[in-house]
Amino acid sequence: MPTILLRMKRYTLLDESHKVGFLIDECVGLPTINLLREFGYSVITVKDALLDGEPDSEILKQAVKEKRILVTEDIEFGNIILYPPKTHYGIILLRFRHRSENEIHAVLKMVLEEIQPDEFKGTLIVVDADKYRIRR
Repeated sequence: MPTILLRMKRYTLLDESHKVGFLIDECVGLPTINLLREFGYSVITVKDALLDGEPDSEILKQAVKEKRILVTEDIEFGNIILYPPKTHYGIILLRFRHRSENEIHAVLKMVLEEIQPDEFKGTLIVVDADKYRIRR
């Protein structure tokens, strides 16, 4: 399996044995990154991919190229006119809105447990403190 060295860190490209991989936007905190890694997912950050400061369109383009789900707090990614769900492998939009990280993470865990890996493709999943919504 190919390995890439970026910014002196190694990450492995997804292959068919990995069901879901994530690209984490620069606005997402380390506790969320750690949560996804604890669940055993392949996770790279925008910084790891040398995309920090790049336009949203370039970040999503990289996620599509690597067949990864983008995890972000940037509400612009919730615009399905700009980012139609059928054009990507999934976006998870975390909406904190004065809520604790623990509340959001509880719902994110529910998403990861309830949604099958093949169901992420072509979806926008908005995670709030007490629920999640799926748009296709």
